[in-house]
Amino acid sequence: MLKQKTLQNLNFNATNPNFRELKNTKISSRFIYQNGQKLLNLASNDYLGIASDKILRDEFLNNLSDDCFFGSGASRLIYSPSYDYGELESEFQNLFKNKKALIFNSGYSANLATINALNDENTLFLADKLIHASMIDALKMANFKRFKHNDTNDLENLLKKYRAKFKRIIILCEGLYSMDGDYANLTDFRRLANEWGALLFVDEAHSFFSLHELGECDACGISSDFMLITFSKALGGMGAAILCDENTKNLLVNTARSLIYSTALAPINIAWTKFILSKDFSQRRKNLAKNIELLGLNNSAISPVLCQDSQHALCASKMLAKHGYFIPAIRPPSVKQARLRISLRADILEAEILKLRELLGEI
Repeated sequence: MLKQKTLQNLNFNATNPNFRELKNTKISSRFIYQNGQKLLNLASNDYLGIASDKILRDEFLNNLSDDCFFGSGASRLIYSPSYDYGELESEFQNLFKNKKALIFNSGYSANLATINALNDENTLFLADKLIHASMIDALKMANFKRFKHNDTNDLENLLKKYRAKFKRIIILCEGLYSMDGDYANLTDFRRLANEWGALLFVDEAHSFFSLHELGECDACGISSDFMLITFSKALGGMGAAILCDENTKNLLVNTARSLIYSTALAPINIAWTKFILSKDFSQRRKNLAKNIELLGLNNSAISPVLCQDSQHALCASKMLAKHGYFIPAIRPPSVKQARLRISLRADILEAEILKLRELLGEI
């Protein structure tokens, strides 16, 4: 009753352009089927086309170990259902030197758990205005200040103001911002963190394994103190991992509620991630880079097309669907300004991008 009343107060109903509903769809390769229509899927975070690749799927299933199952049966703190969990964490530790890895069920739960674990009365978090909702939710019980998006001057002013008042300051940002498609000023953030004795926490959910195999920190030649990577975007699977120092990993194992009180990821998900990491996707990354350049709207796989309002975004999305493109409208409260969010993939054809460019000129 309370929720219904809240929806009424917010005027959330089918006539409100910001009212959202779940979609009844299915994916197949680079396409998505909705209401009987086959559309090019430009809403997916499957940047390299791995998640919907039937050839990769069949190869994986044909070589699947007899002792790999679909359920894990317990929290990871009780037991690990297979040796793959520890092996995958070791693989990440080899890829990211001087870091320990800990697997979580999702990027959301990993960010939530890590920030909660790091939080205490002597810690201040300085968060970019556009960080992900998982970080924002974690900060509700923490000391935090927000700096203007990607604004190094604003960040430095906050460091100057609060450095002497807290024993520890942690800067929060994303490697690649999921709604705006722009990159963090990681080199400057690392420099400021070093100058002011702060720590840097980078969410690489949308940048890991995409254009750069190891993400934006590696591409920029800098290191973060804490890093989130997800298996559910460019890796085409499910799950996430936090990369951190050994003390933080031990802290998470002993205090992270979303780890302790959640059943572990299914063994088949872990096996899939290991399988994908064993493959070479350098050609797909080249294809993705070419597609980004061809569309010409941004320098990442994510290209926002800002709209006048939610109704304008909905109409634009419907127009594109009539021409065979699935690009949903992103509306408040998910973003401040309504938009189309174009998410490019490595397996899109040149002709499909050129046609899209023409259609976007009509919006």
